[in-house]
Amino acid sequence: MNRRKALGNIMLLAGAGAAAWSGIRLGKLYSTPNLGKLQAHAALITELAETIIPATDTPGAKAAGVTPFIIRMIRDCTPRKEQNRFLMGLDEVEDYAKRHYNHSFARCNIEQRLAIADHFERRDRPYKGITGKISHKVMGDPFFVIMKKYTVIGYCSSMEGATRGLVYDYVPGHYAGAVRLKPGQKAWATE
Repeated sequence: MNRRKALGNIMLLAGAGAAAWSGIRLGKLYSTPNLGKLQAHAALITELAETIIPATDTPGAKAAGVTPFIIRMIRDCTPRKEQNRFLMGLDEVEDYAKRHYNHSFARCNIEQRLAIADHFERRDRPYKGITGKISHKVMGDPFFVIMKKYTVIGYCSSMEGATRGLVYDYVPGHYAGAVRLKPGQKAWATE
């Protein structure tokens, strides 16, 4: 057989394999998501949110009760492709924890959880430029971007987060466009 023809056939086969894999992946993203898995993963979502916003001298995401908020946002307010990416991401977090630390994410210690979160944050970092725009349009937001976004929104809009994590001005006074902050002062909770 001619070498050029053999190399051409190999390249054609590799291209067909890559196209098939991409088609399967896109098919999974646009299929109907199994949103019942969200309740099954509630403990994982809680622990991931607590890893993102841990309890310190202020309450963490777990104390603020962000898990029902995240589940509701995924179920009711997120596009189908991002719902699928989120559900696949939850499964991938569990698989990664079991592969590297031999138990589930919820049973990992703080250092292991931070390492797992760091891995997924680096993996899911959005692309820059036109590539990022195309990826966002076709694939939606990556898993960890969605998780962080809903964790922060849920925390900042919860009573614990707004009153104890941020400075909440319950009855604002007059408008002051530029206010000097004192050293160590918390950010304002009102927009």
